[in-house]
Amino acid sequence: MVLLAAGFGLSLMGSLPPGLISLTVSQTAIHRNQRAAWALAAGAAFAEFFQAWMAVAFADWFLSHPVAEKGFQWAAMPVFFVLGIHLMFFAKAPSIKNPEVLSSLRNQFGKGLLLSLFNLLAVPYWFVYVGWLQVEGWWKDGTLHTLVFSFGVMLGTMAALGLYVWLGQLILKRSSSLALYANRFIGSIFIALGCKVLWGLMH
Repeated sequence: MVLLAAGFGLSLMGSLPPGLISLTVSQTAIHRNQRAAWALAAGAAFAEFFQAWMAVAFADWFLSHPVAEKGFQWAAMPVFFVLGIHLMFFAKAPSIKNPEVLSSLRNQFGKGLLLSLFNLLAVPYWFVYVGWLQVEGWWKDGTLHTLVFSFGVMLGTMAALGLYVWLGQLILKRSSSLALYANRFIGSIFIALGCKVLWGLMH
């Protein structure tokens, strides 16, 4: 239970700050519907389960191969810029859609999985906290304990992203103009993230 609670709490804390996945979940809630946003969140949380597992199982390999992290950064940078430019200049104010006309939940789940691949901080984040749990004497080796911890991580991610689903719907209910301003704000954050990654790659 300690590892389950640790995985949940650490994942909740790490997923609450605005980022690529959480803002896309909110954007999906605004432009599509809650079911689509929850499907995207589920895909992202499912991927986080394996990222946490990977951090535990392959920590030594990743720490000795920094070129892998560079590859993820180069792949993620254009994604940040494209999303940011689209939201700032091309996304239209949303309208409330007929709940029977739903986007493919399977596609949204897959989108969540894909976005999690560009969450560059996920694996290093879990490296740090798994090490901290080991130092504190709370970590236990073994497949079962890794499963419990990773499941807690997945639940924590879902809880945090659920807040962004609610925020997206709240914005939509307020007004379409407010949603349009939210597009520009989120777009500016994506562009800033892209600039940050580019700066890191150039230095």
